[in-house]
Amino acid sequence: MISGDELADRIATAESSHLLGGALEPVPILSIWDALTVEYERFDRFVLERDMARIERYYRARGFYNARARAARVQRSGGPGKEGRVRVRIVVSEGQPVKIASVDLQWRDWTLEKGKDVVRPVTDAKARLRVGERLDEEQYEELKKALLRVLTDRGFAYATVEGHVDVDLVKNEARVRYTIELGPECTFGKVKLEGLGELPEGPVRTAIGIEEGERFSTAALAEAEQALADFGVFGAVAVKPELAPPGQPRSPVVPVTFSVEPAALRAVKLGGGAEVGSRVEAHLVAGWEDRNFLGGLRRFNIEARPGLVFYPVEFSTLLGEDLGDTFRLLPEIQLRSELRQPGAFERRTAAVLRGSFKLYCPRTGEFCTKPDTAEKPEEGEPGSAENPPQEPPEHAIVGYREYVGSIGLERPFLKSDLNAALLYNVQLNSPFSYNDVPLPLGFQSIFIPYLQALVSYDRRLNRAGKPDRLTPHHGYYVSLDAQLAGYLRFDTALANAIVGHEVRAARDLRLQPEFRAYLPVSRKWTLGFRMTTGWLFPSGYGDSSSADLTRCDTLAEGDPSRAGCRADVGADVQLMQFRGFFSGGATSNRGYGFNEVGPHARVPSLTGQRDAQGDEAPLVPIGGRLLWEASLELRIPLGESFGTVIFADAGDVTRELSLFRSGAQRPHLSAGVGLRYTTPVGPLRFDVGYRVPCMQVFGKCTPGEDGWPLDERTPDALFGVLPIAVNLAIGEAF
Repeated sequence: MISGDELADRIATAESSHLLGGALEPVPILSIWDALTVEYERFDRFVLERDMARIERYYRARGFYNARARAARVQRSGGPGKEGRVRVRIVVSEGQPVKIASVDLQWRDWTLEKGKDVVRPVTDAKARLRVGERLDEEQYEELKKALLRVLTDRGFAYATVEGHVDVDLVKNEARVRYTIELGPECTFGKVKLEGLGELPEGPVRTAIGIEEGERFSTAALAEAEQALADFGVFGAVAVKPELAPPGQPRSPVVPVTFSVEPAALRAVKLGGGAEVGSRVEAHLVAGWEDRNFLGGLRRFNIEARPGLVFYPVEFSTLLGEDLGDTFRLLPEIQLRSELRQPGAFERRTAAVLRGSFKLYCPRTGEFCTKPDTAEKPEEGEPGSAENPPQEPPEHAIVGYREYVGSIGLERPFLKSDLNAALLYNVQLNSPFSYNDVPLPLGFQSIFIPYLQALVSYDRRLNRAGKPDRLTPHHGYYVSLDAQLAGYLRFDTALANAIVGHEVRAARDLRLQPEFRAYLPVSRKWTLGFRMTTGWLFPSGYGDSSSADLTRCDTLAEGDPSRAGCRADVGADVQLMQFRGFFSGGATSNRGYGFNEVGPHARVPSLTGQRDAQGDEAPLVPIGGRLLWEASLELRIPLGESFGTVIFADAGDVTRELSLFRSGAQRPHLSAGVGLRYTTPVGPLRFDVGYRVPCMQVFGKCTPGEDGWPLDERTPDALFGVLPIAVNLAIGEAF
């Protein structure tokens, strides 16, 4: 049975495209959006007549030789205001399918010596067509190509495979026969390069990796072509084995010509951007790239990104609030560079050297976010005009100077679908205060030396079956980021040599695997799924619960252990900012603001924030040792440039190494819709996520109600009322 969607994708007559399948067309107000996004298709009866012949031909290609497109019924539809619409119904009689009765192989020049390496793989390939299954022309042709590839991969450059099918329409049976001619066993001749221009020949030949006299192999040619494409300097690569023309003597030595077209080797990047969300910032971007740096096809790039953060402005406070004297401009800057040396140790392995410097206000803690404001006290109460309060001390706006260096190796495998990297990284973060307020106790320089292994396997494909990372229609993606920090022998020695003894070093194991899958639910609609988890196994930090982090404030002011306790808490919170997991925002749980998902704690000893009446400090994100996130998204294109999505996100972060925190299960479920607009740098997306009631914490439907977990922060509401989050970004969420 062939589905209607499968046929509709192969004929010229097409239906008009409505948002959500036309569900919004009869809805007041929302019908305006349907009218703006609908794409009408024009009906042509002559095109429909040709489509009838296309349908019958497609059925025959799928094994239904008796299929007939019996009728095409065209009916006018629609009421007032909808004249000129037609409904087309095509009636097809499939008939009985033709099934495969036998699959035979015939050899023209087979000998025991020549065929010893090909008989087994040819027999295995033949099993793709099974007796008793329906005859399918596409599978028949694919097997022919597979047989030819088996032969040419094993030295038979002139091999041919001819196919023949005898169809008995009375018995509805087909007998398939492939005739194979091997030809001479061949070796590679001279390898020629054309079109290099100013590019050096040596690294290119090393990447190709084909030596004269080696056994001919189309697999080796394909790998060489991919190796040249991985350089990133060629706009086009063509490989041509110089085989003897038909009728001429077949030479067993086959020269090969690689023709390339170099792309622009040097580029300058200038631009800018802005962010409006959990913070408001604007920045410039300037960069330079050389893809043949000092010759040898070395790739070098450097980029600078200066910016300003409008502190403490957020999207929810951008409108309708007088920031007054609290408004600050916090400078940020990021400098980064990378040098990539191809052909290190081995032709497909690249050596990588990276360095960066950042001066920034981190988004993973409370120290660069808006402090809570106090409610206006009643007359006579502390804080009123008659009883003025003590002004709470201003909290430190903590920034960092970050220095990062990386060195390692990267290599692609399996036609570059599988990529692996092994890197050694050193990271030094030195805190400072933007507003000259003393840093919280326990805050000092952080040194993180870690060995990192990155592995990813990418099989995301578009509707045409080609690799597509931006708009996949089917396929999957798997990755793992594994980090081992502070356990190597020279980590401690390196820390002492670089920064001396006044530094705190991280020591942990950090794992974060991720899985994405894409399933076509129709010829245009795609269902996407994402699941990621993270485990952090720290040594000496991160074990404290949210309640433990407030223990210092229960000690008396004169207690000599109070200062030491506050220093320990500060060290814990600071290290978790860099090594812990956080969730919430445009690329994780879209119903929440940045870092709103996960454990929170009131740590007044760090932030110095109490309201005017001396009440509790605000809840701040403290990070967790275990992360899980899951997303499901239906992607619906609306023409060439626009699209829409329907999504559901869930996830949690815990300090316990268990998927569900003890005492309460917290899925933090949100659902929403989004719009997409295609741009040259990726889809521009606008998502609105709604937090589903009673699905943030099981059994609790109102944030802050009795029994609401003390470490669960009430998420910010849009305009103080709506339990939603708005995200605007470039690129898909996953």
